[in-house]
Amino acid sequence: MATASSKVPKMQPETEIAVLQIQVKNLEEKIGELKVDLKALYDAIESNAEETRQMLKTMREQDVKEHGELASKISVLEKWRWMMMGAGIIIGSMGFPTVSALLK
Repeated sequence: MATASSKVPKMQPETEIAVLQIQVKNLEEKIGELKVDLKALYDAIESNAEETRQMLKTMREQDVKEHGELASKISVLEKWRWMMMGAGIIIGSMGFPTVSALLK
């Protein structure tokens, strides 16, 4: 019985070396291509990270600005509330007869 390996013709050592050299050259080219692709991927990740940092910085600046505006609005409302409470105390301390005389 003949096996599959016995059907393959034996190559000369020089031919085997030449084939191996071609395979190594092909592998080196593919490794070079992978290095280029990895460099491009690394650059893309770095630029994405920088864009994300810039976006977060911009968002934080905008948040600080808007919180400041909101704080000033709240401050104005609180002042208005205290002024109304003070006016109510003054009107209440004047008594009902005085207030009714002022409103007539």
